[in-house]
Amino acid sequence: MVDLDSTVNLADGVGLFVREVGDGFPVIVLHGGPGLDHSSFRPYLDPLGEEFRLLYVDERGQGRSERVDPATLSLDVFARDVDLLAEALELERFALLGHSFGAIITTKHAIEIGSADAYVISGGGDSSAALAADVDASLEAMGQSGEPIKASWEQEKTVATEGELRELLLVQMPFHFAGDVPPGFADETVGTPDVLRHFANIGYGDFDYVPDLYRVSKPTLVIVGEHDRTTTPRAAQALHEGIAGSRLVVLPGVGHLSFVETPEPYIAAVTTFLQELAT
Repeated sequence: MVDLDSTVNLADGVGLFVREVGDGFPVIVLHGGPGLDHSSFRPYLDPLGEEFRLLYVDERGQGRSERVDPATLSLDVFARDVDLLAEALELERFALLGHSFGAIITTKHAIEIGSADAYVISGGGDSSAALAADVDASLEAMGQSGEPIKASWEQEKTVATEGELRELLLVQMPFHFAGDVPPGFADETVGTPDVLRHFANIGYGDFDYVPDLYRVSKPTLVIVGEHDRTTTPRAAQALHEGIAGSRLVVLPGVGHLSFVETPEPYIAAVTTFLQELAT
């Protein structure tokens, strides 16, 4: 199975790091964050490479990609980069899979651009206001154990080093899992503290997709963990109801990082969905 790294230069001159796994129908994969990288997907999504050409991307200015001024970054820029990358790789067809912040980018792309053949919205949000309310409710339900996590999000506004970013991730990880955090998870993450700090101060994107979901015309899979405290099943249901013909898969017993906690049913759901489009 193909497994190679490269830096792909976009038409505007910025280089994006891409790790390619497998062969077949191309699937561009967008990570969460902002300020993180693609490494949280591996090895969990790698089995998709047995049937598809996975293109794990470190989004503009993050991870192993070329650094840029964080003030130049936005949801619009990240969504546009999908097509710049597809153009640079000469992809005639592709699917787009985004998780968490990557799912927010994916939904924007599906609404406003729509050039992918299919979309997988994994742990997505319907609006920034509703997402914030869901997170607040989840933290309140956690009681005292949620206080360090709440404090860590405030500390994102001043994070200055990759070491500090890693410490924040360690504090936050229990929020994203229904069970125990796997030992060593996120150890390979290449964080970008200035990007995280920028978005923590300005907001992670002021969006309300619900009124425009009817514009999504391509096949769409919405997938979420039953106990996702961040991008909740409520949000997934709102996305599903708004996108005509979409599929909704709720994975039982898992949290925000559903593909880590139960990779097999996640892989099965995505594979089944994409197989119908790859022929």
